[in-house]
Amino acid sequence: MKLALAPMQDVTDMAFMRTLHRIGSLPDVFLTAYFRSTTTTCALAEHNLRCIDENETGVPILAQLAGSEATPLLRDAAFLLNRPGVAGINLNAGCPSPLVNRHGAGAGLLRDIPRFAEVLHSLRGMLPAGSFSVKCRLGWEDAAAEFPRILDCLAAATPDEVGIHARTRRQLYGGTPDFSYVQQAVKHLPCPVLANGDIGTTEQATACLQQTGAAGLMLGRGAVRNPYLFRQLRGGPSPTQDEMQLYYDILIEETGRVLLHKRTEKGHCNRMKKYLAFCYSDFTAEQEYQLRRCTSVAEMRRILHGGKD
Repeated sequence: MKLALAPMQDVTDMAFMRTLHRIGSLPDVFLTAYFRSTTTTCALAEHNLRCIDENETGVPILAQLAGSEATPLLRDAAFLLNRPGVAGINLNAGCPSPLVNRHGAGAGLLRDIPRFAEVLHSLRGMLPAGSFSVKCRLGWEDAAAEFPRILDCLAAATPDEVGIHARTRRQLYGGTPDFSYVQQAVKHLPCPVLANGDIGTTEQATACLQQTGAAGLMLGRGAVRNPYLFRQLRGGPSPTQDEMQLYYDILIEETGRVLLHKRTEKGHCNRMKKYLAFCYSDFTAEQEYQLRRCTSVAEMRRILHGGKD
């Protein structure tokens, strides 16, 4: 079973990757958040490049690209693949952001299947064997009608691995993922398929793998809420309360290390809230209220420790 950390913009960043390393719960591969590729600009975001250049974890990292035109995608893929530390290129065909989709990138690629096919074939033609993967959704709005064509495109392009978020773009992150489509992908594609979508417990992971026959899992929000999930899926124990508090402490420390002196203390707290947004259900209503309004790192740490200094 292969385990990958799903890319989440401004969340699964260098601080989070380093935190997973320090708590001893690592996936087999990291994916950067997307680099935006357009004709007029080479948007190689500094924070994503740092994930590559300053990767201290020993875990391979894939550079993810989001774009709708083959030429800039090829340009940026060549640049990134030649960068020391990059293990491969991942095409983002799943991001549901309206800003990204407006320009035909992310899940927007799935609205234009001929263009999707062109991009896939162009990248496959340039990237060496073993270095090209794709992350996509089931379609733009109708999986039953759209997913078979998407699978045909993927099969023809022969990427080395495909991760499938079992929702359409229309669903965003709501509704229930339909893993029967992942099962279809496993049967249809000649490459390994990773399942993605609302997998936050070992029970959910086991059920998904049994249903789909997938080669592994891509975990995002579930891993932010419980970063020990990678450890658990390898047979390790569930986290204790002390271990979860350790996670928050290390994440505060690593976030501060990445930010250095670029942000105020309030900015540091606001950065932490991007991770905590996926964890609020584990706190009392009063703790959540306090965390959402917190502007002091020391106070945030105290709240995360249940009010104890």
